[in-house]
This record gives sequence, C-alpha cells and structure tokens, in this order.
Amino acid sequence: MRPYLLLLLLQAFSLTAHSQANPTDRPSRPLPLYRPGVALAVHAGTAGIGVDISKSIFRQLSIRAGANLFTYNGNLKSGKDSDDLQIGFDYTVKLSSFNLLLDYYPIKRAGFRLTAGAYYNQNQISFFGKPTKDVKFNDVVFTVDQVGTVDGKANFSKVAPYAGIGWGHPFLKNRLKFMVDVGVFYQQSPTITFATTGMLEPSSDQGPIIQDNLKPLKYYPVVNLGISYNLVSTRF
Repeated sequence: MRPYLLLLLLQAFSLTAHSQANPTDRPSRPLPLYRPGVALAVHAGTAGIGVDISKSIFRQLSIRAGANLFTYNGNLKSGKDSDDLQIGFDYTVKLSSFNLLLDYYPIKRAGFRLTAGAYYNQNQISFFGKPTKDVKFNDVVFTVDQVGTVDGKANFSKVAPYAGIGWGHPFLKNRLKFMVDVGVFYQQSPTITFATTGMLEPSSDQGPIIQDNLKPLKYYPVVNLGISYNLVSTRF
C-alpha cells in the first residue's frame, strides 16, 4: 500500500505546483458594463456654463463637442481716492468658446481620462475708463469730460489647443455620471485695441504696455464640474 500512497501524494503535489505556476488559468474578473452611444453633459467652471455631447468610439476612446458661455461685469479704480487723478474702469469679461476634444481612458475599469483637443476661442475683455472726479492742476480745474476717457478691448487667438485630465466615463456602468475636467488651453497673448480722448489722448500709445501686463492670460486654466447622462446606447 505504501507505494500507492506515495504515488497519490506525488500526484497531488504536482497538481498543486501546476496551479500555482499558472495563475492565468484562474477566471478573470469581468469588466464593468460598457454602454456605447451618445451622452449629454452640462457643466460649469472657469470656461463658463456649457453643454457637451459625447460619442463613444470604443471602450477607451470617445469624442466630445461642446459650447461654453458666460459674461461678467465689474469695476475697479486706479490708484487711491486721495490721488489727483484717479481713473474708474468699468469692464466686461465675455467667455465664449466651442470645443472639440478626444477623451482617452487608459484604465478600462475606471473613469480617469486624458483629454486633448482645441477650443474655438471668442473670449474677450472690454473696458471703459474715465476720471472719478475733476482734476486740479496748477490751480486750474479740469472737468471729467475735459480730462477724457479710455476705451479698449483685449482679444485672443481664435484657435486654442487644449490638454488636460479628468474623471467620469459617460459610457461605463451607470447612465448618470459626475464629471470633472482640469486642464489648460493656450490662447496666446491678447491683442489690445486702445483709444483715448481729451487730455488722456497722449496716453494712446500705452496699449503695448497693457498687452505686456496681460501676457499671463495666454495660458487659460480650465476647471469644470458637471453631470453626464447616456442618452442613447448603441452597438457601436
């Protein structure tokens, strides 16, 4: 009996060693449900309030097109109230853009994505300034209208390349998804158009100085938060 017992022990040992040496033989965990189709998203962030439409290409790649819009009005003053000449500015920041983006999901089971594409950029800053009070110079008082006004606009390059990361796969698992985008688009340095009237007219050559001060705006940060819903599921 002993030879038979030894043979059974050797066989059991060989089967155990074989199963440990071939872990790939174990059944793999199934991938999360993939629903290819068309998804609609609404979002808000630094690019404005917008809408996106996404189309799945395959599990790890989709294409996205969208539009963004927002307008903000404000005012500021140059210098101090005690200064002889203080200019009050009314300004408008107009955010308006359209985007075409590719989303790549490097991890099949997760919503993390890498995004690249471009924005058609119509962002614009406009401003209008005039003295906040009459100006006294050498005992002569000049009225606000005599001192003059400042009127200008800052426009950016129309095509702005974009790169970023994000979270949320609109075609994976549930139809309703929370979406996050963090990135930057390159809109180049703004072009300033600048006009002055009255006594401020000699300052009309200050446009290049203002343009230089606005150089940091060529890299525009994009942070968007939104919700996506898979409208239509298809086989492709």
